[in-house]
Amino acid sequence: MQNQPIIRLLIAERLEIIRLGLRSVIETQPAIQILGEVDCFEAAYNQAIQQSPDVILLDLALDVGHCIEQIPKLLLACPDVKILAFSSENDEEFHLQVISMGVSGIVSKSQTVQLLLKAILAIHNGEVWFSNELTKLLWQTHECFPAYPIAPPLLNHKECSLACLASQGLSIKAISTRLFISEQTVRNRLSVVYEKLHVKSKVELALKADCLGFCKSPDHSRDWDKCTEK
Repeated sequence: MQNQPIIRLLIAERLEIIRLGLRSVIETQPAIQILGEVDCFEAAYNQAIQQSPDVILLDLALDVGHCIEQIPKLLLACPDVKILAFSSENDEEFHLQVISMGVSGIVSKSQTVQLLLKAILAIHNGEVWFSNELTKLLWQTHECFPAYPIAPPLLNHKECSLACLASQGLSIKAISTRLFISEQTVRNRLSVVYEKLHVKSKVELALKADCLGFCKSPDHSRDWDKCTEK
C-alpha cells in the first residue's frame, strides 16, 4: 500500500448533503486525496485546470443536466483526467450518450460505498466501469469495422502501437514515457487516430480494439525515436 500512488479526486456534486457524505467516507481512505468539492460544472472545469486531479466524480445532474455536453470540453483541457459519472438515472440510453462524451465509467448513486470506491480505483488504473447491462448494450449498439488479421490499413504501425496503449487506458504521460516521445506528440498523434477510426474517447477505442486488431500488430514502439516530431 505504501508504494500505491495517491488518487487525487475532485468531487463535483450539486447537493451539499451528498458532498458531506462522500467526504466523510472518502477521507477514511488512505489511497484517495480529496482536492476539493464543487457544486457546478464551471467550478469543476476551473478546479480541474488548476489542480489536475486524477479522477473527477461528476454528478450528471450538475447545472440541471446541462453539464453532459460540456464533458468533451473538460477532457480537451485536461486530457489525463478520468471522469467517473455519478448518476441517479436508470435510463441506459441516456448513459450511452454520456459514454459517448468520453467518461471512463458510470456509477449509480444507489450503489454501495464499497462499489463507488472500487469504481474510483478501477478507472484510475485505466479500466472502465459500467454495469453489465450497459456493457451489453454498448456491444449491441456500437458499430464496428470488419476484423483484420493484423491491423487495419487505416493505421500505420506507429499509430497501431499508440492506439493499443491508449485503448488499455494509459494516460498521455504514461504513453509519452513508454514511447519516448513528448506529451504533445502523443496528443497530436492520438487525435489523428481518433479521426481515422471515428471515435471520440479511449472507451470507444477500447471497444473497437478487438475487431480492429491494432493490439495484434507487431510492437513498433521503438520506431518512435526515429520520428522527427519530438
